[in-house]
Amino acid sequence: MTAIFERDAWELADGVRAGDHTAKELLEAHLERIERLNPTLNAVCHLDVDAARARAEQIDTEVAAGNDPGPLAGVPVGVKELASVEGWPCTDASLVYADRVGAHDDTEVARVRAAGAVLVGLTTASEFGIVSFTNTPLHGTTRNPWDTAQTPGGSSGGSASAVAAGMLPVCTGGDGGGSIRIPSSYCGLPGMKTTYGLTGTGPGPASFSQTSVRGPIVRSVRDAARYLDVIVGPTLMDPMSHPRPALRFEDAVVSGDAVGALRGLRVAWSSTLGYASTEQAVESAVREAADALIDEAGLELVELPVELPKPGTSWTVLGTIYEMALHYEHIRDRVADLDEVARMSVASFEHLKPEILLKAIRGRWATVEAAAAVFSDIDLLLTPTTPTTAFAAEGALSGTVNGKEVSLMGLSAPFTAPFNLTGQPGCSIPAGMVNGLPVGLQVVARRHEDVQCLAAAAVLEQARPWPKLAPLAYEG
Repeated sequence: MTAIFERDAWELADGVRAGDHTAKELLEAHLERIERLNPTLNAVCHLDVDAARARAEQIDTEVAAGNDPGPLAGVPVGVKELASVEGWPCTDASLVYADRVGAHDDTEVARVRAAGAVLVGLTTASEFGIVSFTNTPLHGTTRNPWDTAQTPGGSSGGSASAVAAGMLPVCTGGDGGGSIRIPSSYCGLPGMKTTYGLTGTGPGPASFSQTSVRGPIVRSVRDAARYLDVIVGPTLMDPMSHPRPALRFEDAVVSGDAVGALRGLRVAWSSTLGYASTEQAVESAVREAADALIDEAGLELVELPVELPKPGTSWTVLGTIYEMALHYEHIRDRVADLDEVARMSVASFEHLKPEILLKAIRGRWATVEAAAAVFSDIDLLLTPTTPTTAFAAEGALSGTVNGKEVSLMGLSAPFTAPFNLTGQPGCSIPAGMVNGLPVGLQVVARRHEDVQCLAAAAVLEQARPWPKLAPLAYEG
């Protein structure tokens, strides 16, 4: 019989609903693991144990009365610290906001809570969600449970570390340039970025850059599907939010025929997108997983050159403007309290030239146009999620790929960031191991075809099951 921490959120929730175990049992089992493993990983930065225990008791009372608390009944959930939870620290992972307290639950949090989840605490993130590693002046360095010398990625690094270590079965995440897919790849998890606008945001301003989406950090595809069914839908505060999809994700990829949803679709492979480089061992492992997916799902492989513009300027400039719109008046006089990348963002904003802004906007247009041309000939695009395995936990602003120096964008996000600019759905699927560290296969679909990404993950999960937990989960 599997231990509680080894079970995914789907199994835990259905067990609570059936009376097989209690929300209290789930909570205490995971609190014990957080107490034991978090000093090593630094993945959880705030706990609200009293409120969590009260909530678990409430869930158990509802079940005893014959009521269904919801699809996440009794599941302990960690919330990425860039989100707002009423009464909890609301720091944006920055010293500047170290004393700020959340005035409300944001939309994702409120919907997860309403689905019966037990909110346990906050997970660490990169400052303002800017970079693909998790190391901040506020909380220090967060580590990867596959190898604690390496990063779990960012900005959802604490969430991925906690889930891969069995400290929590599910955590919230967000993806503005790869911040769900990159940590999922580095930590051996399935990571889904939805079509932009599928989950409405608010209270608070909607994303000017129109790149960031909310989503789950989980261990199984069925967990991702159920979580997304809980959080998707429009809000009045978000003018770019979409209606709920007619088809439930869980019905499509758990109860439905995942292979049938994919058979005959045209698919292309690219390990460069026309500008990036992938380490040979990573490319080999990911291509093997891609070929397995093609065979298992009956996909039609199309030999198609994929040439997209480099996303760096567009993604960086548009994202910086949005971040400064949120934070500039608060941080401009406290630059010394920021990490290096956030300081650089302030400086670049203050010295932003009109021609650079024009280049960023036009670059985004060019990326959308180029992606549209590619997807006029195919249904799915397969790429590595990242060019390398996880790098040092403390982080880096540059690195090497195949012996060539690249920027942080080229090191971690060359395959993920373009599809934040285009608003397309993408899923990172565990694709194997390279030198003892996980790597991921990214599947990208047309906008609103999110089910195809999840179906691909479900097919590979069945054909090539991945370890649900990192080895550290079983230590001690």
